[in-house]
Amino acid sequence: MESRSDESEPSYMVVNKQLQDVIRFQHTVIARLKAKMSRSDNRVSREEYEKLARELEEEKLEHIRTKAKLASESEKLQFALGEIDILNKQIQREKVTFENAYGQVKSRALEENQEKKEIQTKYQAMEELCSKQDDILTTKDAKIKELKCRLVHQKQIHQQQLSDLDIHRQQEQYINYNTQKTQEKSTTKRTRQKRVSFR
Repeated sequence: MESRSDESEPSYMVVNKQLQDVIRFQHTVIARLKAKMSRSDNRVSREEYEKLARELEEEKLEHIRTKAKLASESEKLQFALGEIDILNKQIQREKVTFENAYGQVKSRALEENQEKKEIQTKYQAMEELCSKQDDILTTKDAKIKELKCRLVHQKQIHQQQLSDLDIHRQQEQYINYNTQKTQEKSTTKRTRQKRVSFR
């Protein structure tokens, strides 16, 4: 006879319990037959015999069905165990592949991190150099502005000096011209006096 069990139990456990139930029932039937046979009259009614024979045949059929079911479930179990073994091997291969890929990615990430640090160091050095050059350029710009101011001032002074020189030259020309005129007048006057005295 089939006994109901919890659905969470594996099928081979259910089949095993059913087989045990069948065996226990067969033992009970055999014990009952032996008990009836050991009666003092040693007689069994035909109806009782036929009933017990039918029950025995039914139990035999149930036993055959249970054995067939057990064989089927064992086959399914072996197939499932084979699939589990295949899956375990596949998982192991994928694990190795993943670990290799992860190792490569990790190694690449470490290299890139190192490169990033080197680039940051170079960038900081260039920033410092640019800052120094900016300071130098600012200083030079200030000097250039100062020199331009001095140049403008010197140009103004030079123009003033040129203007003064031009005025001085004009004054000298004027003085020279006046002096020359005076000398010419004086010379002319002397010449006239000499002419008058020679007469």
